[in-house]
Amino acid sequence: MDARTALMIAPLLLLLASCAGKDKAIGGSGIIEADDAIVSAETAGRILELYFDDGSPVKAGDTLLRIDPSKLELALASVLSGKHVVEAQLAALKVDVARTDEGMRFASSEKDRITRLYASGTATKKQLDAATHEATQARLANETARAGLVTVETQIAKTDADIASIERQLADCHPLAPISGVVTESYVDKGELASPGKGLLRISRLDSVWVKVYLNAGEFANVKSGQAATVSTETGGTSYQGTIVWTSGDAEFTPKNVQTAEARANLVYAVKVSLANSDGTLKIGMPVYVTIQ
Repeated sequence: MDARTALMIAPLLLLLASCAGKDKAIGGSGIIEADDAIVSAETAGRILELYFDDGSPVKAGDTLLRIDPSKLELALASVLSGKHVVEAQLAALKVDVARTDEGMRFASSEKDRITRLYASGTATKKQLDAATHEATQARLANETARAGLVTVETQIAKTDADIASIERQLADCHPLAPISGVVTESYVDKGELASPGKGLLRISRLDSVWVKVYLNAGEFANVKSGQAATVSTETGGTSYQGTIVWTSGDAEFTPKNVQTAEARANLVYAVKVSLANSDGTLKIGMPVYVTIQ
């Protein structure tokens, strides 16, 4: 190549280099993760049946296992028996209220009659006092019967609340899947004791996964939510198209899983990329590289 040709090519090479710099892809490495839910026990008891294995697909609302309900069933039977007794008391009190209603009406009518006779001079003061006393006693008897009726009705309301509580605990003996996905981890076996708050299993949504990468301030300035990204595995081969669904609003120190100490000392911004995984090829924990144009 002569000097003249070299001088003509040099500006072109500088232009190409400049364009390449502008179109330089940015990105970083990350780990495939998925949205998940941990199902915990809400009641205590021995686990009698498991309806899943690790890797089992489940749908939201599926019954996952069965916790021994026998103690709760006995408790429910006892409360129901007690309710029958209180309901019998309630029926008797309703009859008593009706009886005292009638007695109060009669005593009041009798008092009015004696009052008129006393005013006309055909009844004595003693008869009037007796009629007044009977009317008062009839009213007090009626108030006592009605107070007893309210007490028994309150007992029945409390019993109904106890029944609802036990029935809820019985329903909790059959934990349901809160989301559709795959059982990726189980924490219990058949025969173990469950207790409220104890984790039973993890369900992950593997049809859609995500990866989080960290960019420096210069790179982060060129990305935004909704932007496309390409995700590739370390083994190469198939690439997956994803979308940036979230960008950090604050800088942070690089997480410890970044390889070099120098990189970990830098302030970076997190970017979350979501991608479809309908064929299940991408696995949780798989290292990948994200490229953002």
